[in-house]
Amino acid sequence: MSEQAQFHRNPTPEAAFVACADFLVDRLAHAIDARGIARIALAGGSTPRRLYQMLAEHYADALAWDRVEFYFGDERNVPRDHPDSNFRMAQRALFRPLRIQPHRTFPMISDQKRDPEHDATAYEALLRQWASNAVPHFDVTLLGLGEDGHFASLFPDTPALGECSRLAVVNPVEKLHGYRLTLTFPIFEAARAVVFLVIGNEKREALARVQSGREDLPAEQLAARRATHWFVDQGSLGT
Repeated sequence: MSEQAQFHRNPTPEAAFVACADFLVDRLAHAIDARGIARIALAGGSTPRRLYQMLAEHYADALAWDRVEFYFGDERNVPRDHPDSNFRMAQRALFRPLRIQPHRTFPMISDQKRDPEHDATAYEALLRQWASNAVPHFDVTLLGLGEDGHFASLFPDTPALGECSRLAVVNPVEKLHGYRLTLTFPIFEAARAVVFLVIGNEKREALARVQSGREDLPAEQLAARRATHWFVDQGSLGT
């Protein structure tokens, strides 16, 4: 097991969501205290929805949310109001309940006619703008773990895994018969905190590989390269 991977073990999914929410709020609060602003890259998919709902329901007064900027680690190439959109999910579960102003949220998909290369280039320009053209340091990047070991939309055996200079790219994923927009390894390696939220029995094998210290699949590689925090439930641990 990588000594840099810290596992926060919880008996139930709900306990894992609470522990993760506490950690995120603490890190964002420290960033606001230090720099006057906090920036987080959100995860998509089904697992973080409950986390976002919990933040909106129970942490509304725990943080100066108007000092937080919300970005995304990846996105499907669908309109922002599409049911599969990561932005739509976060908007409904987190942004609207917390009354986050639109200028504080940064979807990867723009209003133009869904040219993914245009959106990836624009997102990179946005990130470099607030990072003085360097690799930006997110205060937190929130990630999930795929059964195949992917995180964000960095899937095994896809071109984006070898990207060292671009910060946001269009990544063709053969098994999905399409492509995704995703941030790249340099972004996640530079983040001040990398948080994985892993829930459920179906993630057991992938999580066991990370715990064993393997470095073959994308999530394993990231855990080997830098410090990571893993908020997991008993089901995903298989105990």
